[in-house]
Amino acid sequence: MPGVTVEELAEHSHVRLVAGLGAGGRLVYETVLTRTIEPGVHLVLGTPALVEGLAAGDRIRVQAGGAFEVVRHGGNICLLVVPKRPPGADDLGLLRDAFDELGGIVELPADRRFIVITVPAAAGFDAVEAAIDGWTGPRGAHWEYGNVYDAEGNPLNWWEQQQD
Repeated sequence: MPGVTVEELAEHSHVRLVAGLGAGGRLVYETVLTRTIEPGVHLVLGTPALVEGLAAGDRIRVQAGGAFEVVRHGGNICLLVVPKRPPGADDLGLLRDAFDELGGIVELPADRRFIVITVPAAAGFDAVEAAIDGWTGPRGAHWEYGNVYDAEGNPLNWWEQQQD
């Protein structure tokens, strides 16, 4: 995450957050890398793949049972990419190059089932969408924002408030 020091990473912890409902209506959780800022308030150090509404750099207040509220957005957009097949090193290099130019970070688990991208909102939505569409289009991959829209599909507009 841009702006995080090695010392801050060394002080990390994990919180278990509700990611939604899975099969049979059971709650699904994701463990998210954080650093405690004050009791109950955490700085998100790693953008989650399943928990919507968060990106690295956000400060969250964790509630009982894994619910949370964003106290302050950190200025990063989250993208989740689901490729049709695991990307090879060359494909992944092209994606990383595209997002390096925007100040972003591309991450994926060892099984390469999905890709999580964290990119500063300051890069601009046009540039972000051009980069992701340029990579996903030829590969038939699906992508979506993780922290730009609410559950009804309305823009959250947190990035506008940060420009004030």
